[in-house]
Amino acid sequence: MGCVRFREATRFKLFGPLMLLMLLAAMACAPSDIQLIEGILQNVDSVNGEITIVTKDGKTVTLTIATQAPIETEGASSALETLELGASLEVEVDGDGRVAQRIEVRQAKVEGVIVEIAGDEVTLESDRGRRVTVRVTDRTRIELEDDFPGTLADLQVGAEVEVKFDPDSKVAFRIDAEEEEAEIEGVVVEVSGNEVTIETERGRKLTLVVGDRTRIELEDNFPGTIADLQVGAEVEAKFDPYTRTAYKIEIEEDEAEITGVIVDIDGDEIIVETESGRRRTLAITDVTGINLEDDFPGNLLDLREGTEVRVKFNPSTNVAIKIEVRD
Repeated sequence: MGCVRFREATRFKLFGPLMLLMLLAAMACAPSDIQLIEGILQNVDSVNGEITIVTKDGKTVTLTIATQAPIETEGASSALETLELGASLEVEVDGDGRVAQRIEVRQAKVEGVIVEIAGDEVTLESDRGRRVTVRVTDRTRIELEDDFPGTLADLQVGAEVEVKFDPDSKVAFRIDAEEEEAEIEGVVVEVSGNEVTIETERGRKLTLVVGDRTRIELEDNFPGTIADLQVGAEVEAKFDPYTRTAYKIEIEEDEAEITGVIVDIDGDEIIVETESGRRRTLAITDVTGINLEDDFPGNLLDLREGTEVRVKFNPSTNVAIKIEVRD
């Protein structure tokens, strides 16, 4: 029995120093030079796998993300593309301070309905009744329909939104407004100031407001203005059913075409005569596309009497949509 105890004691005496040596060797090989950087995300370059952050002491640092570096958001795995600018980061970097080995992001998300807007603070309530108040700053990105950029003034009580924010400071990085949208298709029967009245085939009339953010599209998605909305034009409009402000008005132009020679130019109007002697007077506006040889862009000054052209135009308004110079 005493022999067994002696052997156990001997093994312990030998094993203890051996373990100590192994531990010291492991510590010598361990990457003890890992650094921790905290800051605010300023830019994400997903193509090159880089992020730029501003540290607490005001330094701007660009880091390359290691291939297997984990990215965690609120304890869950995340992707580089989901990071929002302005989010608070805690990054573990290697000894050179250039390669990120691990990224922890303080970023939360909530979906709900806006119940209050007070100053720069927006309060929303989720489906489960949870209320969250976030603060809107100059860096907060607000996106409306079709990713159209907006401002705090575009947010309204009752609007459904998705908000990403810093759970500590409650500063919103991004607010996506899921706008209520209605649609109408018909003919413009009146244009007065910044209001357009549209009548459908069934005789329903609706007056919409054309605001600074209303997008008006002509042929081939060419941008237009309220001046392009003429009585008799067929349009399709998307609008806010509560404020009746138009988000987008697409002019469904009836398109005709004429090929001939310019026989007269008077101000912003040209007269084109075909081989058969038919003449058409067409108006040139700021949105009329004029193409010279090899699709080189031109303008009214490039048109001369005797020039052969092919013109696409609106037969209702005689406004030229596109003029192609043939020679």
